[in-house]
Amino acid sequence: MVVLLKIGAVILVLLYLIRKKWDLGLVLFLDSILTAVLFKLKIRDFGTNVLGALIAGETLTLVGVLILVLYLGHFLQAGGHFRRMVEALKNLVRDPRLILGIPSAFIGLLPMMAGAMMGAPIVDEAARRWKLSPAWKTFFNYWFRHIWEYSWPLYMNLILAAAIFHIPIKRICFTQFPFTVLAAAAGLVVLYRNVPYLPPEERSGGSVKDVISVFWSIWPIVLTILLIFVFKLNMLLALAISSVLSLIFTTLSFQERLKAVLKSLSPKIILLTASLMVFKRILEVSGALDSVVRVFPPHGVTAYLLLFAAPFFVALLTGVNQAFVAIAFPLLLPIIGKGEPDMILLMFAYVSGFCGILLSPAHLCLALTADYFNAELRDVYKILIWPVCAIFTAALAVLIITRIF
Repeated sequence: MVVLLKIGAVILVLLYLIRKKWDLGLVLFLDSILTAVLFKLKIRDFGTNVLGALIAGETLTLVGVLILVLYLGHFLQAGGHFRRMVEALKNLVRDPRLILGIPSAFIGLLPMMAGAMMGAPIVDEAARRWKLSPAWKTFFNYWFRHIWEYSWPLYMNLILAAAIFHIPIKRICFTQFPFTVLAAAAGLVVLYRNVPYLPPEERSGGSVKDVISVFWSIWPIVLTILLIFVFKLNMLLALAISSVLSLIFTTLSFQERLKAVLKSLSPKIILLTASLMVFKRILEVSGALDSVVRVFPPHGVTAYLLLFAAPFFVALLTGVNQAFVAIAFPLLLPIIGKGEPDMILLMFAYVSGFCGILLSPAHLCLALTADYFNAELRDVYKILIWPVCAIFTAALAVLIITRIF
């Protein structure tokens, strides 16, 4: 009970300061200090781990990836690429509202932290016709970006889960693919219920030329995907190559190119990223996360509660996909099984964790997208909570029907 009170305090402080409009990077660092105090981490250990997190290869790589993603977004927007993509999509889809979701869903096939930032400028361009609020633009970009993470085999969280439970990844993907379909459907329901239908603007009926135009308008993103999936380059190198080529093969003036580069060097986003990695490290070394997943014994009725609580709260606290799988799933092995695991229990644990990811204020995609659109997180949550609940309710219903009754 004491452990739950401590974790509750960490979450409440995080949410309270965010509601007071404090900078999220500062809030996460302050919450790191609070976690260290509550879980009695020594000052020397705290300082050592803060420094270690800041200079870790993972952190430096992530900062580099984010800067390059931001640069490509600014470059494509400044060059009118997103406008041309939206214009081509208008000819290809009969309902213009779909343009609010298709680009983000396409970019979602590229696994990367804060990948929603690539789709944000496209959604911003497409949303002009409806004059949507920042919260709605944030939701559509954020939600459709993440519909693949239940079943797309290139996501690290699925790869880790397959390794932990010693099963082929295609088995997990096949079992959880219905949740990708459900997530897409939930997003479309929200879209159609809240964005009015407007007759299509003048359109040519769609052609191969329009399809080519869609891909050509975002050629740096397409190139990045090819470099990663076909040529097996790491994310940072692939983005760097695409960014350099975009600087070379462009009609933008030197001033416009320089402006795109400078805009990508955002101190606020660098601070947010660094603070997130520090927070994650302190949660791990302080024993806070281990305490969460060990509160409930892994048997009887409490086992089902643990299947939800362990991945959900780890995900909610860290906002990192790999974290809830790498930290919580090994502790769930006695319940789910290994080699021949109970796929329904595995599915429920995974969906529980991913719901925590979607709701986590520490999730970079949510934080950065809201910041991009200048949206209030509380306004985004008012929209986001319902489709997340729909996803979790579906997973809970499957669990109850197949394993409890």
